Amino acid sequence: MELELKLRDRDCFFVDASAIADCRVELEHMVNRSDDRLLEYFTVNGAPPDRVLSMAEESTIIDEARLINRGIDGGLFEFVVSGPCVTTTLADTGAVARSVSAESGVGAVLADVPAHTDVRHVVEQFRNHHPESDLVACRDSEEPIPIRTERGAHATMADRLTDKQYEVLRTAYLSGYFSWPRRTTAEECAEMIGITQPTFSQHIRVAQEKIIGQLFDDIGDS
Repeated sequence: MELELKLRDRDCFFVDASAIADCRVELEHMVNRSDDRLLEYFTVNGAPPDRVLSMAEESTIIDEARLINRGIDGGLFEFVVSGPCVTTTLADTGAVARSVSAESGVGAVLADVPAHTDVRHVVEQFRNHHPESDLVACRDSEEPIPIRTERGAHATMADRLTDKQYEVLRTAYLSGYFSWPRRTTAEECAEMIGITQPTFSQHIRVAQEKIIGQLFDDIGDS
């Protein structure tokens, strides 16, 4: 099942920031660190980057904040989070967050609930952790993803990677590891995820080989 939830929980930084700055905040990627904190990447639209960093400094749940890409009125930010997070609330119940965003103080969450998981329990636990929340819709989500769509192509390539390879590759991309000039080193990426630099390098080489192989295998077969 697919759950659609709305929340106004100002204890969640992405909701609070969207309310204070009257902007849109969207989660791009999240990594569970070895120190039990979360590494999260958010895109912010409609607020000056310096204001977002200032809000992060004042937040009691954001331990570290960094601007990765500066936009005209926003950008991509990296946060180390030690406070409440909707993704971990869902994960603790067996559900998986598909998308997380907030605009002008209203958060929106889409989550997938596996067949063996009690939907009512997921919703109850979510409301217990985030009281100012409501279930908007509960839908069947068993429709197959078309391969010849952007989402389908993404799913096809992601299926070739292990969870750790996907986590390493996406973190490296969002952190600016592939940018020129490079904004993050292999050592820094490895530290963010909580692995050694050689392990990071191994995972990223294998992941790149699989993705590039997918591209050229398809060309060769056409």
